[in-house]
Amino acid sequence: KKTETAQRQVEGLNSSLAGTAQDALTNVMVVQSFTRLSAEARLFSDIANQVIRHQFPVLNWWALVNVMTRASSTLAIITIVVIGTWLHMHGLASVGEIVSFMGFAMLLIGRLETAASFVSSLFFKLPALEDFFRILDERSSVPEKSDARTLWAPRGEVRFEDVSFRYPASGAPVLSDVSFTAQPGKAIALVGHTGAGKSTAMALLQRLWDPTSGRITVDGQDLRDITLDSLRSHIGVVFQESLLFNRTIRDNLLVGCPAATDDEIEEACRMADAHEFIIRQPQGYDTMIGERGTSLSGGQRQRLAIARALLKNPPILILDEATSALDAATEAKVSKALRRLMAGRTTFIIAHRLSTVRDADEILVFEGGQIVEQGDFNALLARRGRFAELVETQLAQPVPQLVAAE
Repeated sequence: KKTETAQRQVEGLNSSLAGTAQDALTNVMVVQSFTRLSAEARLFSDIANQVIRHQFPVLNWWALVNVMTRASSTLAIITIVVIGTWLHMHGLASVGEIVSFMGFAMLLIGRLETAASFVSSLFFKLPALEDFFRILDERSSVPEKSDARTLWAPRGEVRFEDVSFRYPASGAPVLSDVSFTAQPGKAIALVGHTGAGKSTAMALLQRLWDPTSGRITVDGQDLRDITLDSLRSHIGVVFQESLLFNRTIRDNLLVGCPAATDDEIEEACRMADAHEFIIRQPQGYDTMIGERGTSLSGGQRQRLAIARALLKNPPILILDEATSALDAATEAKVSKALRRLMAGRTTFIIAHRLSTVRDADEILVFEGGQIVEQGDFNALLARRGRFAELVETQLAQPVPQLVAAE
């Protein structure tokens, strides 16, 4: 029991050791910039020493078991030889019988040693196997109904009806009675301070969670009545940080549409203003881009993400701060590609930089998990409410008085 507990501790420390190494290597620029190399090396060394300290007692125990197993095998052979010699001297057994018996005994001992080795190996792997099967047995937080329907070619009408949500481990609601309708092909901007509930609302649209109360529909169908695969296949997301695989440019683009042809890939990249920089790469579309696309600039990664979304061709699009981390020149190129991507799609724009939502058909102002204002850009400015305050804060100057249209 003690060795089992100790081995579990070793497995946990091994995970910490691997995580520490990955953290340091992934954030190598931070480590170098803040002269953290020695500190990170000490941290790695401390965890490695803990692994050794906890592993030694387990290894010592199994070394003792192994020695005892081998000693027992040796004693068994010696015993057979001694008894066989005595029997032969008294005429009770022939040399052939003794040799045959020893052969059978050694064969049996070999099988027993193999079994002991297997048990030892299983013991060391048991904690990892338990973790593996525990993950397999985990139930989804958004279970799919057995009679869920497939969502076919939706127009893209999205409706939130009195949606409230709180995380299971949190007492305070993140969203409270949120209601709005996004018509097909319209651009809806979600603005507000960090933590206001914008990203949570879009997570609910992708059904990463289910609402605590209320419902969300696409073309009148409750998301809980739709299969997860068919729902998510009709939603495209362009994140603030482009999430790319350590694969070729082509492989990353094919994530959007595995069956896409070379011509379709090139067309999507041209629309995303990505084709020109791709063909300048050493192997063009077959160039490896490194972990998280580190060999590309931020603007290049973002344009690849847009091309990937174009290949997916979803009727519903979510732009999650898609240009907030870019400089002005790069943002202009990416914004041009985004406008092409948004054409004809129901688009949700999560934005902190309010200048990026000027052309939205409707703006939803979130505060404390609720929609406190909604309307177009000029109407909200003319109202002189919360949105106007946000704009004034960003511009650091009073918002000019606007006369609302009759």
